[in-house]
Amino acid sequence: MKVLSKQDLILEAIIKAYLEDNLPIGSAELQTKMPIEISASTIRMYFNKLCNEGILMQLHISGGRIPTIGALKKYWEQRLKTDTTITLGSLNSVKNAVREYGLYCALELYDNEELKEVIKVQNRFLLLVFTNSEVTISYSDEALRFLNELLNFSIYDLRAISAKVGFSELCMKLDQMLVGKVLFQEGEEILYEMTRVNEEGFSYSSFKNARAILELQDGIYFEEIVPSGYMAVKRRAKVGENNAKMFCLGKLTTDFESFFNKAKER
Repeated sequence: MKVLSKQDLILEAIIKAYLEDNLPIGSAELQTKMPIEISASTIRMYFNKLCNEGILMQLHISGGRIPTIGALKKYWEQRLKTDTTITLGSLNSVKNAVREYGLYCALELYDNEELKEVIKVQNRFLLLVFTNSEVTISYSDEALRFLNELLNFSIYDLRAISAKVGFSELCMKLDQMLVGKVLFQEGEEILYEMTRVNEEGFSYSSFKNARAILELQDGIYFEEIVPSGYMAVKRRAKVGENNAKMFCLGKLTTDFESFFNKAKER
């Protein structure tokens, strides 16, 4: 385990305190929250250093400090592990956690169906045979060649590729197959809020229809898909015996780590 320097300990402590209360914190108050004994004067010295480095900021001359957006991004990139599967307590646990922390969250079943065969039927339509289901689309030589190149691709990868090349009929049919797989969707208020604050036109509908769950890789996202000051997390999840994909988004100042811990409670 990496041994943290005094500066790292102070930075971690102020970020944790800020995530809890979303209020500036002064050196005397932070001193009471430190895991080791550090004088208030030493904390003030590091406060000034961290401010000069653009990691902390002071809203008022006589006020406490808060972490910058850059500091919060780095904190979450280091704290949250998106390459592991989170075992959720229940859908009610997730719902309660979403409401408590003011996030948007969606869960979708992930059964990893693959395209196994493409059958031409009398030059009228194509029958797409997946692992556990089938779907038909209009026949064309181009569609047949395209789909034969995608055998053994998952339904999720096929949906993403079809959207990229503008294969709208296939996208629609795959969406129909996937529509029943959404387990949970809650917290739309944060989507409306992001729409209001974003001058570049944040797309509410792109998350409302849960497509973000399907097309994003697991990981943490910032301005790539959400307005500045917000973040999104995509990760694998397990609900009972079901494998799922979990997608959450909210303000950078929300305690995502505590949210995930709450969602795991039974």
